[in-house]
Amino acid sequence: MRAGDATLTVPRHGGVLVGPDHLRQVFNDTDAEVLWLIVGAPAELEFLRGSKSTGVDLTLIYPTDPKQLPRELAGVQWPPPDPSAPAEP
Repeated sequence: MRAGDATLTVPRHGGVLVGPDHLRQVFNDTDAEVLWLIVGAPAELEFLRGSKSTGVDLTLIYPTDPKQLPRELAGVQWPPPDPSAPAEP
């Protein structure tokens, strides 16, 4: 997980509290399947379609765009290839 300028390895059943003004991004750079529970409060109503809010900085949620990988995964193929798919000729 990236929280602010730090990259953290969150242990199984672990938790991280990230303040509302800090960048955060979760990613799995292992071969293991991972399940995340992410809770946010208060409701981020300004991000809903049709919101009247102005000046919302989406880089707080998506550093550049929703598909950007964290810098630790630079050069990694994403999504990873499906091992059950037939090889391309």
